[in-house]
Amino acid sequence: MSDDSPDMQTGRRSFMKTVGAFGAAASVGSAATGTVAAQSGDSYRETLQAELTASDRQSRQLPEGTFAYGDSEADAIDAFSLQGDGSTTEFEVDSDRVSFTQAERVDVTAADEDDPGAVAYRGPVPDADFSEGDLLLGVAWVRSEDHDAQARAAFRYGDGEDFVDRGADVDPTGEWMRYFFPIEIGSVPDGDADPVLELHLGYDEQVVEFGGVALLDYSDTDVGLSTLPPYDYAGRAEDAEWREAAHERIEEIRKTDFEVEVRNPGGQPMEDANVSVSMLDHAFDFGSAVSVEHVVGDSDDDETYRQTFLEHFNKAVVENALKYPAWEGEWDIRKEDTRATLDWLNEHDIPTRGHYLLWEQDQTDGGGGMHVDPDLPADEKREVIAEKIANHAAEFEGDIAEWDMHNHPVWQSNYRDDEDLGWDAIDEWWSVADENTDVGLHTNEMGAIGGQWQRSAYSDYIAHLVENDYPIDAIGFMGHHQQRWGQLLDIEDMIAGYDEFAQYDLPMIVTEFDIEIFDRRNAQDVAVQRDYLRDFLTVAFSRELVESVMSWGFWEDDHWRPTGAYYDSDWTLREHGEEFLELIYDEWWTDELGRTDGDGVYATRGFKGDYEITAEKGNLSGETTVTIDDDTDTVVVELVPPGKQKDDKGGNGNGKGKDKGGNPWSQEGDGFPDGSDEELFNETEGELFNETDGSFWNESETGFGN
Repeated sequence: MSDDSPDMQTGRRSFMKTVGAFGAAASVGSAATGTVAAQSGDSYRETLQAELTASDRQSRQLPEGTFAYGDSEADAIDAFSLQGDGSTTEFEVDSDRVSFTQAERVDVTAADEDDPGAVAYRGPVPDADFSEGDLLLGVAWVRSEDHDAQARAAFRYGDGEDFVDRGADVDPTGEWMRYFFPIEIGSVPDGDADPVLELHLGYDEQVVEFGGVALLDYSDTDVGLSTLPPYDYAGRAEDAEWREAAHERIEEIRKTDFEVEVRNPGGQPMEDANVSVSMLDHAFDFGSAVSVEHVVGDSDDDETYRQTFLEHFNKAVVENALKYPAWEGEWDIRKEDTRATLDWLNEHDIPTRGHYLLWEQDQTDGGGGMHVDPDLPADEKREVIAEKIANHAAEFEGDIAEWDMHNHPVWQSNYRDDEDLGWDAIDEWWSVADENTDVGLHTNEMGAIGGQWQRSAYSDYIAHLVENDYPIDAIGFMGHHQQRWGQLLDIEDMIAGYDEFAQYDLPMIVTEFDIEIFDRRNAQDVAVQRDYLRDFLTVAFSRELVESVMSWGFWEDDHWRPTGAYYDSDWTLREHGEEFLELIYDEWWTDELGRTDGDGVYATRGFKGDYEITAEKGNLSGETTVTIDDDTDTVVVELVPPGKQKDDKGGNGNGKGKDKGGNPWSQEGDGFPDGSDEELFNETEGELFNETDGSFWNESETGFGN
């Protein structure tokens, strides 16, 4: 394993700016990295149908629909034509990123912002026999090299009502991206007008390409409108009512007022001194799971993995290596590598969660368990598990900041359901853990905030612990969200979940956060993933009892649900990864510049966390590293002459924060105000200090100098 130098860890904010700028351009391509190629001999339509009807779509599985627009993708292309000023050109598509083979380029030569539908790519459905309430699904792959390209889908009879239910807006990028348009037929007008699927293009002069256009008719099925893609959630809108209140709570509970007092070498207040307040790290934990393989590895990807982790996260959980099957040799993870990983995290002052001490499962079918013989008699099993918990807690004491004491207590209650073990065994095992470690003991369960199907049962379980004085220190929520299960919660429902558990007055942590989508080539999936990450983190950060959000990985090549990773395989930052960084290191980050008043004080307000605070006036400067919290009132920075800076830096040792290179203040025009000519004598250094011009005289030198 290579040894990351401290220099690799500095400049978190500068790194954020770099990847933010890079990601904004590069992520356009990254969204289309998946491949769903048709099997040999399959047509585009067969591939699309197979994808939408696949059983692994779970609650989003669709029945077979009937294709409109003839018998092939070529028929669909032929069915569409341009209305308005412009021209079209058909061309072949040969790419393993998409399964269609034919496309059409539309060159819009005149725009009408007042009526963008005056220029439209239109596909009438002749002889259609739709009725009110019938459901259809429009599909189109779209691409454009024009930066501001724009389109909007509609389905209507003539100039009548638009029946596209959601997801009508199209924002093309330079890569082929797929859009879905769910349609619910409303009142069908009398007359001979054919219904038309159309994409309005008259927003600007632009070139937009369309391929894989299709229209699926579900009229003869029992599919529901919510089962049709794309998928959304209530509360997503920028002006949603919940949002303002959440931002107000963040301002109240995550920030605090404090003052910076600047003093001269004689200990007197320095008026009009320049002050820089630079955040280094959040008090709130934004952490991630890490893989032993990449922490100890020596490849270029491993090096990037470690650096990316240190730049982005301030807490860790070792994903698999502390599970009993791994530590006891059942899985191929070496103990020395696990130890090296913990050492590396501790060397970088990264607090680490232990995952886990108790999981009510004998073997590893669910991804963990206690690794015990399922045929052991109950009394012997109880003793063996107690010994395992005691040894595991003691083994990592000093290396682990907190433990998932009871993992999946609702999903798997195997031991409590055993009449020979029951709650008595659980009670003993909690006591054993409490006796063998001084760190916090937490619970950890899914389906309460990431989804809600176990929310009530989990609340009942927590109530039992609290009412019976178990040594529980925090409530953990697995924040796994999967589109296929419909687990993107409406925001008010998410808030209700936190409210439910707030009654126990215990800290809350999101232990395993990710958002799995169907396909990174689906433009609307990528967009909803980005917005849901923004909203999930905003709700969590706005809840006073929530102390941590732990992402369950960040790189596609080391993520159990690859579409949920923040980075592509080639380390291209994805859209929701960019959103993650912008929230944490921009919107929720404090970097301030100011000047002291007549009392030598600069007052400000910032997010709670670790800071580097620097001040200067003339050739005097000083700095300190400090933790800002609700108990912080005044931070004192003492100015000293050049070459005599104090070595008073503290902090968390991660070196995270803005690039220390350069001076945020320009010396030009920052002269001292008129004031007293009183000179202060420093007997230790044999120097005289003149408050008026900030100069010094040393007995061993001649003259004054700045």
